[in-house]
Order: sequence, then C-alpha cells, then structure tokens
Amino acid sequence: MILIAVGMEVVGQLLYKSGINRMSSFEGSPFAVVPLLKFAWAALSNWRVLAGIGVYCLQAGVWWGVLSRADLSYAFPLTSMSYVLLLMASRWFLGEHISLTRWLGALAVVFGVYLITRSAPIVRQVR
Repeated sequence: MILIAVGMEVVGQLLYKSGINRMSSFEGSPFAVVPLLKFAWAALSNWRVLAGIGVYCLQAGVWWGVLSRADLSYAFPLTSMSYVLLLMASRWFLGEHISLTRWLGALAVVFGVYLITRSAPIVRQVR
C-alpha cells in the first residue's frame, strides 16, 4: 500500500507540473492577492491540475489505510522514494535535465530507505 501511495504522489505531481507548464508563469509576490487568485483560477481551470488534485484525494485514502496498519515512523520515511521516482519521471515524461548531483542525492535517499526497511514494521491487524 505504501508503494501505491508513493506512485499516486508521483502521478499527482506529474499532472500538476504538466498542467502548470501550459499556463503563464506566476509573476510577482505570493502575497499579492489578485495575481495569486488569477493564477489559482487558471490552475483550477486546467484539467491536468484538477486530475492531480483528484489523484491526491485518492492517495489520501490509500495513506489512511497505510496508517491503520503500520507505524508512522516506518511508513512515512518510505514516502521519500517519491523523490527518486519523481527524478526519473521528470526526466522521462517532462524532458527535464537531471544533474549528477541530483542523481547522487537520489542514491542517498535510496540508501536511507534501505536502512529504514531493515527494521521490521509493526503491522496492526485490521478489525
């Protein structure tokens, strides 16, 4: 279930980014209310952004299932795998350049996840 939640997070981010890429970039201060509202309206009018929100809503339900069965201290660090998957997906689907430094950082995350998963999670029985 954790991997499903991580995959959904990656898909949601890809949808957000592909939708935002089709809009004008946000200019100005994030505290300027009118431009921020115009940008938000444009984003919420984009089907990709809306699909990303939908995926995140579904992902929340999957995550609740994870939390009902595993310790947060075990489950949540595993979500950092989304960083690694997002690097690969950003390269493949969005054509982004990923520097060697980012790949090395991703390798460090993978090693950290490996260390975390070496300890057995406490799994609760669903009643």
